[in-house]
Amino acid sequence: MKHRWGIHIAGLVFALGAAGSAAAGDSTFTVRATTDRQAGDFALPKDTSYEFEAAHAFDGGLIVGGSATYTTDAFSGIDDGNVEGKLGYRARFDSAFSVTAMAGIGEHIQGEAEGGDFPYYALYVAADLKLSQRVTLTAVSFRYRNAFDPSNDYDTPQLATEIAYHIDKHNTVSAKVAGNWSNGEYSSTGLSLAYTLGF
Repeated sequence: MKHRWGIHIAGLVFALGAAGSAAAGDSTFTVRATTDRQAGDFALPKDTSYEFEAAHAFDGGLIVGGSATYTTDAFSGIDDGNVEGKLGYRARFDSAFSVTAMAGIGEHIQGEAEGGDFPYYALYVAADLKLSQRVTLTAVSFRYRNAFDPSNDYDTPQLATEIAYHIDKHNTVSAKVAGNWSNGEYSSTGLSLAYTLGF
C-alpha cells in the first residue's frame, strides 16, 4: 500500500494549488503528526499517523480541501490510511469568532487481510476564537465519520480542542488534543502537532 501514498499526496497538492492560484482567498498546506494513546492506559501508544492536508478558503467563506492520512499500529505494524475530499463554509460572526462546517467523502485504504478498501463519509463542525493577533483557539471541534456500508465498522467520531500560534502571515504551528470513539466505545486519546504554510 505504501507506494500509493506519493501519488495521492502529489495529486492533492497539485489540485489545491491550482484552485488557490485561480481564485481569490487563502490557501494552506498542513502537515500533522499524531500519536494516539490507549484508552485504558495513556502511557501505552495505540498508533501513529501522519496527515497531509491542503485547503483553499474563498473570500465569501466557501472552503474546498483534501487530505491524505497514513497510520501505522504501534504493536502490529499494520498500516492503513484515508484519502478524503472536503467542502464547507466558514461563518464569521465578528472579527474574533467563527464557526466552520464541512462535509467530506473519502476512501479508507487497508490490506485485503483487514477487509480491503471501502468508501466513507464525514461531517465536521468547529468553533474558533481569536484570542490575539497570534493565537487562535479552536474551542471545540467535532467529527462524525462512518462507512457508507455499516458492515465495515467505521463509526469513528472525534471530539477535540486545538490551539494555534501564528508565527507570521504564512507560518503557523498548532497543538491538538482529541478523544476518539470507535463503534460506540472510547478508543484512544490523540495528541497532535502540526505546521501550516499559508500562501
